[in-house]
Amino acid sequence: MTIQTIDTNNIAKGIGPNVSPEVFTNDKRKVFLFGSPSYTNIGDQAIAYSIEKFIKSRFPYYEYIEIMDYATDEGIEFVKGIIREDDIVMFTGGGNLGSLYLDIEEDRRKVFAAFRDYKSISMPQSVFFEDNEHGEQEKKKTQEAYHQNKKLTIAARESQTLDVVRDTFDTEVIYTPDMVMSLDVVPREQEREGVMFFLRADKEKVMEEDFVSELMEWTKKFGSVDRTDTVLDEDVVPTIDYADRERHFIEMLDLIGSKKLIITDRLHTMIFSIITKTPCLVFGNSYGKAKHSYRDWLDSINFVEYTDSKDVELLEQMVEKLMKAEPNEVDLRKDFKPLVDFFRS
Repeated sequence: MTIQTIDTNNIAKGIGPNVSPEVFTNDKRKVFLFGSPSYTNIGDQAIAYSIEKFIKSRFPYYEYIEIMDYATDEGIEFVKGIIREDDIVMFTGGGNLGSLYLDIEEDRRKVFAAFRDYKSISMPQSVFFEDNEHGEQEKKKTQEAYHQNKKLTIAARESQTLDVVRDTFDTEVIYTPDMVMSLDVVPREQEREGVMFFLRADKEKVMEEDFVSELMEWTKKFGSVDRTDTVLDEDVVPTIDYADRERHFIEMLDLIGSKKLIITDRLHTMIFSIITKTPCLVFGNSYGKAKHSYRDWLDSINFVEYTDSKDVELLEQMVEKLMKAEPNEVDLRKDFKPLVDFFRS
């Protein structure tokens, strides 16, 4: 096979930003992660961070190469010139497979169709196609692209998605938790003060503002009450590239770990609360990914609770219980075995 000349301008544009040019031409097997996020959602940044740690810690015989989301087209052409028969193509995980985030889904379609002859995987995902004409149209486009790739595996991160994938795609499917739950992180110990609400402001938001205001009022008895999101303000932080990913992730863990109580409708705020052993009350999004992730993997955690209730008296009782609990742990290492087996085979 002829290896193309390495174009360092391509590397600078987001192809392999974490590796030296020599990596591309050595004899080691390679895994290519497409879709590595440059946007400011710390949950998705944490997923990419977790994927890197997962591959590098368990499979040191692979070269791990990321292609940033803004370099998908260049990355496809670049990887076509260096990929070998036993290499693996990945697309990052998250909650963006479906019709809600079409810019990401269109890139995923391109990647899996372009590398139809190579072992490929969509890393642990929640899948959602809207139940309308638009959703059906996009589902057909995704099916057409994915079904070109007979070596594609889709990893579902909760049971709801597992059912959707089995009903929608003619591909291999495996079932594992969200990638961030694979991390072995020891958070910084801090004094805790106050309550922080981490709430969506996007198309998945379902919590009504009057209800949020009521919750914020009664939680004042626990100290100061603040509101934010795990998506950083793009006016302050326009993008997050590979070099800054870990810092922003750790800063988010520090913020959550400094609070007495977290209230959220975000899946990764729940996961960050588990990592930092911070009491957390969790509400749903528009299609249930936090609810199903909690019920499938995390309902044994005694300081985190998912609820659909809007009964403030009942919610007060839940919070009191969460804050009195001596934090326990959940061991999900065995649940990542299907993913480990995929990369070992």
